[in-house]
Amino acid sequence: MPSEYKCNGNEPFWGLAIENEHAGWATPGEPEGRTLEGAFRHLDYAGVFAWRGEFGEGDLVAFVTDQPCSDTMVDREYPYSIKVSLPDGSVLLGCCDTISEPSAEGWSESKPDLHTEVEADEVDESLSDLPVAILDDKPPGDWSRHLLALLPAIESCLAETPGTSPRVVKAWATSHEQVGVRTWSAETAAWECVANGQGSLVRPLTALNSDAIGLHDGWSPIFTLRGQSPPAGECYHHERVVDARGELIGWLSYDTC
Repeated sequence: MPSEYKCNGNEPFWGLAIENEHAGWATPGEPEGRTLEGAFRHLDYAGVFAWRGEFGEGDLVAFVTDQPCSDTMVDREYPYSIKVSLPDGSVLLGCCDTISEPSAEGWSESKPDLHTEVEADEVDESLSDLPVAILDDKPPGDWSRHLLALLPAIESCLAETPGTSPRVVKAWATSHEQVGVRTWSAETAAWECVANGQGSLVRPLTALNSDAIGLHDGWSPIFTLRGQSPPAGECYHHERVVDARGELIGWLSYDTC
């Protein structure tokens, strides 16, 4: 059993990301989420991963099993199932996928060029003054922690998304070294596609219900690729995403309202 999972459940909606001793939790009523510290244990002989952490006045206890799980709301299959026990006695059921980074083998031959020149009038010049996103410091559950590793798949899925100014609302690596990407554009709503680590599409775009755009993760940012402007509005906190050479890749936008 892995030690890193991204899990979610419906009705009520909730999200739980586990990365070893750390976890992130969010619900629509707690959109900014909270970071949890705890301990985990593998019961590989039983196909169970158990995690316990402090949650308010009690503990949150999660059991992840290697039983396939189906999310009928978005018509998607997951490799793991989860049961979450909360201090108030309620038990939540949901589905999980792993959040490990995909294999980097072969990226040097197929990784998209990150330094395409952008016309100066395509984006607001004030965006160059935004703070730089420190991806390694993002909390558990924020998918942008792995953005650079997922970028080839992200760029391929954005290129396939119809409409103007498509953006990414979620991306994750699966246990099969593939990457799932959810995109959105104002004209065509939400889409999901699957690509491998090198950016070659494995499964074409699938239209999604608007309720599934971000799997209701309050911590999830919106990613806009360079060449487009990030979403406008006073509610958004923007950060620049740059590579090791300081070259612009795009923007992360967090809804603070």
